[in-house]
Amino acid sequence: MKKLELLSILLLVFSFSQTIFAQEKKKKGEKPEFKIDAELRIRTNILDGYKTLPTDEKIANFLVEQRTRLGLSYKTDLLKMKITFQDSRIWGDENLHTKTGIWGDSASIDLKEAWADLKINDFWNFKIGRQALQLDEGRLIGYRNWSNISLSYDAALIKFKKNDFSLDVMLSYNNSLMNLFAGEYDHLKIKSMNYIYLKKKFSKDFKASLSTIFSGFQAEGSATTIYFKTTIGPYIKFDNKKLLAKGEFYYQLGKTVTGVDVSAYFFNADLGYNFGKIFLGAGMDYMSGQTTDTDINETMQAFDILYGARFKYYGNLNYVVTPASTKYGGLINPFVRFNVKFNKKNNVKLTYHIFSSAQDVANPDGGYYDKGLGSELDMMYMFKLNKDINFRAGYHLAFPSETMEIFKGVEPGTAKTPQWFWVMFTFKPTLFSNKW
Repeated sequence: MKKLELLSILLLVFSFSQTIFAQEKKKKGEKPEFKIDAELRIRTNILDGYKTLPTDEKIANFLVEQRTRLGLSYKTDLLKMKITFQDSRIWGDENLHTKTGIWGDSASIDLKEAWADLKINDFWNFKIGRQALQLDEGRLIGYRNWSNISLSYDAALIKFKKNDFSLDVMLSYNNSLMNLFAGEYDHLKIKSMNYIYLKKKFSKDFKASLSTIFSGFQAEGSATTIYFKTTIGPYIKFDNKKLLAKGEFYYQLGKTVTGVDVSAYFFNADLGYNFGKIFLGAGMDYMSGQTTDTDINETMQAFDILYGARFKYYGNLNYVVTPASTKYGGLINPFVRFNVKFNKKNNVKLTYHIFSSAQDVANPDGGYYDKGLGSELDMMYMFKLNKDINFRAGYHLAFPSETMEIFKGVEPGTAKTPQWFWVMFTFKPTLFSNKW
């Protein structure tokens, strides 16, 4: 039996190698392309209420973030490779310094991405290594590029594409060390994240997809138990450059990081219309929360948006970004959007959110907190000088309710108006490009 299994594996490897050889032979005359690209992004911030409500005792802060990247890429019809080095810092955060000088950081350079994408045939690709991943518009798994570091994953990705249909299967399994035997892993870090992603483009204006995500966390104190949470649901989008209509629905089941059963859901509806240079839109996000008659230690009903974008969808001040941020009451987020595109270089966006919990949250007096959490106005200006250089500025302010103050650990009535102003410069030139 073992000989038969070995023979089957050898035949599979031989078949795979022959396919690759045939592809390489077919494109023998193609010229490889090599590129070196860079990114320098500097964002200055005046922070007086970002993530945490300000009070008279807290003083607004001015800080500068800097992100520096250097990327090397190689491309042929058969193989694509990308290696990107990244340094993320706050101006002045160096830990190697004396009274006479600042020498640098003991460890500041990181590997943003390092992957190879192999074309198996006209329909199949295999991509493996450290890579950025995003499903649809990043609601559950996204780049989260607003962050100075942004997200990357160590994963293997199998991709199929034929005509207007595509299938992606992603697999990952993480360890903290070169463990010779199974051992414990930080129960708050992803042990294994995997997904199956189906996408179909029905016309140039309409597309739909179905995501099934399996996110696993190793049980605390165990070397073998992994609790998996499954999130499954569709995404649909219609966009004919005038009318925009899109929506998403997801259901979560499985286990939390502590082994509690999960039964939660999320839906979004978004509608807008483009009046030439002006876009008007409105929509709502709904995340289920914990009902008052269900023990949170027996069933988790608060929806978790996993590794998706926060800044993009739930207010730029980042107050309602996890189930715990609303005391597991869930979230209702109706919003309106107003965008003005003056020309190809200048663009202004305004978004107004109204936040409330989806479920009642009990207070210490035996009653319930008011569901209203407040509102937020986000304003952003964008100027694109050319494909390599752009400038952005933003101003965000919130109007928290008494419930929000309590949830954020602030005495009711003592919070000042939260504000955040920032200016960001991004330079992304191609330093070198050549075919030979």
